[in-house]
Amino acid sequence: MARATLKARLLLGSLLVLPVVLIIAGAALDRAYRHSLEAAEQVRLERYFYLLFSLAELTPSPGGAQLQLPGTLIEPDLEQTNSGIAGFVYNAQGTLVWRSNSSRLLSNAPRFSNFAPQWRPGEMHFRRSEFDAGHYFLAQFDTLWEDDRGNIHPFRFALLHDTESYQLALTTYRTQLWQGLGLVGLALLATQILLTGWALAPLTRLAHSLGLMRRGASQTLVGDYPREIQQVVDRLNQVLARETQLRARYRNRVNDLAHSLKTPLAVLKATSDREDYQQHVNEQVERMEKVVRYQLQKAVSEHAGGGSQIPLRQTLERLAESLKKIYRDKGLSINLDVPADIAFVGDEEDLMELAGNLLDNACKYGDGAVTVTAHLSEQLLTIQVDDNGPGITETLRSSSMERGKRLDTAMPGQGIGLAVCADIACNYGGKLTIDRSPLGGARFELALPGAVLVPAS
Repeated sequence: MARATLKARLLLGSLLVLPVVLIIAGAALDRAYRHSLEAAEQVRLERYFYLLFSLAELTPSPGGAQLQLPGTLIEPDLEQTNSGIAGFVYNAQGTLVWRSNSSRLLSNAPRFSNFAPQWRPGEMHFRRSEFDAGHYFLAQFDTLWEDDRGNIHPFRFALLHDTESYQLALTTYRTQLWQGLGLVGLALLATQILLTGWALAPLTRLAHSLGLMRRGASQTLVGDYPREIQQVVDRLNQVLARETQLRARYRNRVNDLAHSLKTPLAVLKATSDREDYQQHVNEQVERMEKVVRYQLQKAVSEHAGGGSQIPLRQTLERLAESLKKIYRDKGLSINLDVPADIAFVGDEEDLMELAGNLLDNACKYGDGAVTVTAHLSEQLLTIQVDDNGPGITETLRSSSMERGKRLDTAMPGQGIGLAVCADIACNYGGKLTIDRSPLGGARFELALPGAVLVPAS
């Protein structure tokens, strides 16, 4: 089953949550409005009570005292039968002693028992109830009247008001409320759709950027994103950059391996017609095994070196003998002006790569004369390899140390020897420079820190 998109999930969540929120809000507003209507009704009826109190008079009578109210009141609502409001007065025995003219519309006057049975002088009691096949607000106000002799006479004032106007106002309000909330819900949903599209737009741009990377049109994720997504993009770019570096390093190590095996294979080829060929085979096979282990180790770590002290002159002498066999047709003359007590501190294979590539270049492009000089000054080892070949022009010296850059395409090779030397020198904190040789050709100068002097054996 296809997974729902983020946009669909957000919209579905909104469709589930939004109606619930609107219903709760509508119910709360409806309740608040009903309470406000009932409170307004209570205040209105209380005002009628005080009006009746102001008009009532206690008069003596043969059977006691009677509460008298005018036959016609100045309040229209208590006079007109269509006002929906009716007033009543009861004595202590529950007998109806007065009713307003507006109550004539009622088929039956309410009984005393229709109101609260308890007497609560000075307190208004308000409730909603059914009466005479209709719904009314019922209110009562119990009073105590004192005559001239100081006798107390209780009377209950009561009011009825039908709920027609209340229901009409409530129905109108509810209609407007739910229509308004419905419009608000639609507006919120439309806004949610727009906001969701706007909020998810960076993810769409990110997917487009990934598509460009997949097609090879870009090497990194590009574009400006919100801070939360930008952090992810930055981390992904870092991972991609690291992956690119690792792939480049593995590719370089494979090239370096092929380049390193070139010299032993050339020695085997050059000595194939000699009686001691088997000895040369064993030596070069051992050499190739070391080269393979060395390059594999460098493929998984930035620095393959240890901390051994490697006699410099002995290493150069072995390399010189091998190169004389390879280039025997040139009648090479390799002069080593290297003190026997200088030791390179590092990996032997690194030294073999450095010296071997530089000597091989000098023998290949030189005209038969190669000079190697070395000196140590404050643990900085300087090795100079000079040849009498055509040399390298100043404009090409920098580019000649780029991988795959070959200055002479007529000669065999991969164009990575000098780049390998520059990389190894950089790993040791040194550098490789190219200059004009006093012999007329090129001078390759290596500056490597950390070398030491050792007693001659």
